[in-house]
Amino acid sequence: MSKNKEPPRLVCRVTQKQKDKVLRLSQQCGLAAGEYIRQRALGYEPRTVLPDVFFHFCEKLDALTGAPFSAEVNQAALKLIKDIDAALISPGKEDMKHWRPPASGPSEES
Repeated sequence: MSKNKEPPRLVCRVTQKQKDKVLRLSQQCGLAAGEYIRQRALGYEPRTVLPDVFFHFCEKLDALTGAPFSAEVNQAALKLIKDIDAALISPGKEDMKHWRPPASGPSEES
């Protein structure tokens, strides 16, 4: 019979100010602190959770496309909605920005 093992842990010490910042940033992204740190360490930039008013705006914009506007206006509004969705609302993991850690150690030119 095999026992379920916990995944390995990585522990580090931080100042209270650093801990507060990590907790605040992770909350803004809707992530647990550990998941936020994991994503940052693996090169991702987690996105902040958008406020409800933003989704209300998108619903109103979507409702405008049903109004009797010209085809060009409707097409532009639909494109704007799709662009907003792609950029801010539903990015996939492959769409997340990759963070490049600063180079460390001596440069190759040295």
